[in-house]
Amino acid sequence: MDNPPAPGASGRSSRERFHGGPGGRWLAFVAGSLLLAVPAAAVQDPPQEPAHEPTLKELQDRLAALEQQHEDTVFDLNFEIEGLRDEIAQLQAKGATTTRRSNLFNPGITVFGNFLARSDDTRVYVDDDPTADRVDDRFHLREFEVDFRAAIDPWADGVLIVAHEADAPGTTDTAIEEGYVTLKKLPVLDSAPGGLKVQVGRFRPGFGRFNQIHLHDLPQPSYPASLGNFLGPEGWIDDGVSGQFFLPSPSDTQTLEATAAVLNGGGMPIADGQDGSNLAVLGHVKWFADLGLGKNVEVGVSGLQSDVDHRLLGADATYKWKPADAGEWESFLIGGELFQADLNEAGLAGDPLGYYLWSQYQFSRNTYVGVRYDRKEELADSSMVTDTYGVYATHYTTEFLRLRLGAEHADSDVSVLDGRDTLMLEINLIFGSHPVEPYWVNR
Repeated sequence: MDNPPAPGASGRSSRERFHGGPGGRWLAFVAGSLLLAVPAAAVQDPPQEPAHEPTLKELQDRLAALEQQHEDTVFDLNFEIEGLRDEIAQLQAKGATTTRRSNLFNPGITVFGNFLARSDDTRVYVDDDPTADRVDDRFHLREFEVDFRAAIDPWADGVLIVAHEADAPGTTDTAIEEGYVTLKKLPVLDSAPGGLKVQVGRFRPGFGRFNQIHLHDLPQPSYPASLGNFLGPEGWIDDGVSGQFFLPSPSDTQTLEATAAVLNGGGMPIADGQDGSNLAVLGHVKWFADLGLGKNVEVGVSGLQSDVDHRLLGADATYKWKPADAGEWESFLIGGELFQADLNEAGLAGDPLGYYLWSQYQFSRNTYVGVRYDRKEELADSSMVTDTYGVYATHYTTEFLRLRLGAEHADSDVSVLDGRDTLMLEINLIFGSHPVEPYWVNR
C-alpha cells in the first residue's frame, strides 16, 4: 500500500484545500465583498416617496381635534379655579368671626390733606382783614384732618376729627374740629321713634346745605363768601346736642326730615360778641322728592336764634339730574342757598342778605366742570355789596386724589375786594379708608 504524501511535498495544505487553489481564492474574495456590501446597502436611506399634500378635510379634522383638546383643557382649569375659590371662601368664613372681633374696638382712620396754590392780581388777607396775614400768590397747605370713626356699641357710633390748620402759610393751629357721639336709639326704648338719631358733642350744625361739608369735600376750592359772612369763614362749628328724625311723608317718593339742636351761643359772625352761656336754638326741615327717571329735588329751610337780638333764616334747594339713557357717568346739579339775618346790635346792619348759586356738570367718569355766583352784604353795612363769579374744573384720578383748577373774579363796594382776579390749583388727598363721598360726586 502506498503511503500518502507528506504535507508540503506533493500534496496540498488544508488551507489550499479549503479555498480550492487559486480559483477558490478568487471565489472567496467575491463572496466576502458581497457580504460586506449587504450591510452597507442596508443603512442607506430608502428611496423617497413624493410628499403628501394634506387635503382640506384632513386639515379641518385636525383643527376640530385641537379645538376640542383646548376646550377640555379650559374646562379642567375652570373647574380647578372654582374649587380654589370655594376653598378660599370657606377659609375666609372661618376667619371672619376672629377678624371682626379683633377689629371691634379699632376705629376706621382716614387722613385728609388740602393744598392750595393761588395767584392774585392784588393783595389778599386772611378773612379779608388788611391787618391780618397775606395769603395772595402763595403755596398753602391749608389743613390736614385725621378722622376717627367707630361703632362704640349697638346703640352708638363715635366720631373724632382732629384738624391741623393754617390760615396763612407758616401759621398753624391744631384743634378738635368735631368730636361727637351719635345715639342710634335710646337705651330705654326698643326702637328709635321716627328714626331718631341724637348727636352729642362738637359738630357742624345742620343749617343749610354747605355748613355740614368739610373743606376737602366741597365742589369748589372755598366756602361761599355769603356763608362765611353769616356763619364763619369755614362754617359754623360748636358744642351742643342735636336730634334728627323723620316726619310723616306725603308719598312713597317723598321724605320729610327735621333737625332740632341746642348749642352754645356766640361764635358766629352774626353774634360774635354774645356770651356762650346764652344758648342758641336751631331748626331745619328738609323735603326730598324723587321725580323719576334719574331726577330728584331737595328743599330745606333753616332757622337760628342765638337770642332775641340775633336771628338768622335760611333756605336751600338742590336739583340733580342723572339721565338714565345717557350712560353711567353723567350728571347735572344746580343749587343755591339764601341767608337773611335779623340783628339788633350796635355796629351791625339790621337785616343783611346773602346768597349763592352753583351748578355742576359731569361729562365723564372722573371729570366735572362747575360755576358759582356769590353775593353778600356786609354785616356792618348792608349797602356794601360784593359779587363773586367763579368757574371750576375738577378731576378725580381716584376717590383718593382730587385735582381742581379754579378762577374767580370779584366786584365789590369794599375797596380791598373790588376787581380781584384769582387763579387756583387745589389738591385734595386721602389716606386710609374712604368715607361716603358728597352727593354731587357721581362715581
